[in-house]
Amino acid sequence: MKCVDCGKKQGLFESWYGERCVNCHLEWKLENDTEFAEQAEEFEQRIADEEQLKSEIDKVLVTTETVTNFNISNRIDVITSQAAFEINNFKDIVVGFMNPVKGRANEMEKQIDTLKDKAMYDLKAKAHQLNANGVVGVDLDISTVTIGQISMLMLVASGTAVVIED
Repeated sequence: MKCVDCGKKQGLFESWYGERCVNCHLEWKLENDTEFAEQAEEFEQRIADEEQLKSEIDKVLVTTETVTNFNISNRIDVITSQAAFEINNFKDIVVGFMNPVKGRANEMEKQIDTLKDKAMYDLKAKAHQLNANGVVGVDLDISTVTIGQISMLMLVASGTAVVIED
C-alpha cells in the first residue's frame, strides 16, 4: 500500500494509520486536529525550554562557590552523581599507573574521562530537574571500591544547584 499524500510505500506497522504513512499522518493530524496540534506545540515548547535551561547550566558549572559577575539568588540543594566501571583487579590499576609503557595507563585515563563525562552529565540533569540554571562548588572525587573479587573505579561529582540572576 502507498501513502496517498507522498506516495511512499508503507511498511507493515504503518498501515495502522490508514492510507497515509506515519509522517503524512502526523502532518494531517496537526492540520486537522486542534487539540493534537496544541498538545504538540506545548510539547515542543517544553523541549525548547529544557534545552535552553541545559545550555544555561553548561554556561555556569564552576568549582568555586562564587561566580564573578553573577548574583546567586537561590541555593537550591547539594546534588551528587556517580559513575563507576568494573576493573579486573586492584593490581591492574597500580600496574597501569606505574607502567604507562604497556598502555594500561592510557586506557585508564580514557575510562576516567568517560566516568567524568557521565557524572557531569548526570549532575547537569539533576540541576535541571530542580530548575537551577547553574552548579557551583563542583567537586570530583575518584576512588576504588573492592568487594570480594570485584573491584570498581568510582567517580563522584557533587555541587550546589543554584539560580543565578542575569
